[in-house]
Parts: sequence; C-alpha cells; structure tokens
Amino acid sequence: MRLRRTLSLTAAVAGVMTFGLVSTANALWTTNDALMVPELRTGAVSFGAAADSQRVQSESGEPVEIRVPGSEIARVLDDGGLRSDPAIWRFEVAGAALGIAGLDYDIALGPQVWRDGRWAELDDGVAEAGTLLADSTLRIYPAGLGDDCSAIPDAPADLDGAASANVHLIEASDRTLQAPSANPAGAEITQVWCVAMLWNHRADGLYISEASAAGIGDDGSENRDVDSWYAAVAFPASLDAIGVYDHTAWAEGTGDDGTLSRDDSSWSGTVRPDPSGEPDLVVRIDPRVTNANPAVPPGDHATR
Repeated sequence: MRLRRTLSLTAAVAGVMTFGLVSTANALWTTNDALMVPELRTGAVSFGAAADSQRVQSESGEPVEIRVPGSEIARVLDDGGLRSDPAIWRFEVAGAALGIAGLDYDIALGPQVWRDGRWAELDDGVAEAGTLLADSTLRIYPAGLGDDCSAIPDAPADLDGAASANVHLIEASDRTLQAPSANPAGAEITQVWCVAMLWNHRADGLYISEASAAGIGDDGSENRDVDSWYAAVAFPASLDAIGVYDHTAWAEGTGDDGTLSRDDSSWSGTVRPDPSGEPDLVVRIDPRVTNANPAVPPGDHATR
C-alpha cells in the first residue's frame, strides 16, 4: 500500500472532541458516536480535528482541514509598538485505534481562502501580498506540557526559504497520535497544537540624540565627553495605505470697518483596507494507520 506524502498545517481549540467508533470486521474507519469494539483484532480507527466552532472527521482516511480564521490572524493588530506579545490560537488532533492498529499523521499548509471564494496557495510558506499574514510571522508547533504554548520555537535553520517565509511548520511530520496495539479500551487520544502569530514590525525611523559636556579642572586641564543614544519609532500595525484624502476649508468675511478677512485650513487622512477582510488559512492533517505487524506498511487501510 502506498504511503501518503507528507503535507503541512496550522490552528486552535475551544472544545472537546469525541470521536467514537462502531466497527465490524469489514469497516476500518468510522464516524459513529459510539464505543469502539475492543474484540476487533484487526483494528478500527477514528480520526479528526477541532478548533473553536470547527469539528471535522476523516471518513475513510482522507486528510481533514481546519481553518485559522482571518479574524484570529487580524489580532496581530491589537498590539502597537515595536515589541508585542504574539496572538495564540490552538487546535486539537484527536482519534483512537483498536486492536493491532495505530495512528500517525502529518500536518501541512493549505491555501489562504477569502470569504468570496478566492484562494491563494502559500508557496514555500509565503503569504499573498496585501494581507496581514504577509507582514506577520506565523508558527504552528506542538503544545508543551499542560498544553502550554508560551515556548515559541525558532524556525528550522536548515529550512529552505525560512528567512522569507511567513508561515513555519515545526515538527509537523510523522507525528504519532497512538502506537499500534496501545489502546485496548479505545479511549480517545488528543494532542494540542499551537498557532503563534506576531506582526513583523518595521521601524519607521531612528531618532538620534546626543549630549556633550566640557569642564576645566583645578589644574587647568580641559575635559570633554560626548554621549549619544537613539530610539526606534514605529506606527501601530496596519495594512498598507490605499490612498490619502486631502481636505481644505476656507472662509472670508467683511468687518464693520470694511476690511476683508480671509483664512483657510487644510488636513489629510490616510485610508487603509479593512482588516476584517483577512483570509482564513487552511491547515491540513493527513492520518495514516500503522500496524503492530511490521510486514504491513502504513496507509489508510493498514489493518492486516
């Protein structure tokens, strides 16, 4: 049986999934909400993912998809300044395998998808220009102890295009959800994944300050010293401007003495796109059934 190629992924969780199984000797995959049959020796599996209001299950071993909502990506705008805390989102991978079966999976990146149905693939993890994701860094990585997401890993140093990529998948290939023959009761096993999003702030300028002092000592010697420092200044995070609108107002009037008075004032406003139009990011999770029998290769139907 042919082994699926590795794909990639990103997402977060607010809820508990329950993926149960009713199995027969001829049914490997199931999506029924019932207990698995532990007597089934050949193995039966259930696999899915969940995040916030999303819940998906694999019906026959096909990949499942979770979307990182554009509204979550837009949270990178919440913090201003050059240093800000990342926005964190979570999603869960869950499943169970009975008998001699086990479960592995890979996470891969899908496209960016707009509300109107448009989509754009992330070539080498680079987001579509003009989106918030294109000016951000997003990393998908397994949660730590206690489902903690605070330890955000660096991008792999040997990853091609890592310097220019907006999205990085960390340790997302060949993940084991459950080893073969390790779940005789058919209990659901979950693993939490973290999505950390951080705006790539660009300094708008450096302001340099300098102070100097001079003095004459008791012995008549002259002493001087100079100190300098600088501060980086940045505007709050935002999409690139789409235009500047100029306004001018003027007034004139004649005084009691017949003099004519005039004055005018002008101002401008910068218009930027609405960040609520940020596209979702699709994350794909591809399961593989493993087997306690080393002669059986992993795949969607590895049961005997």
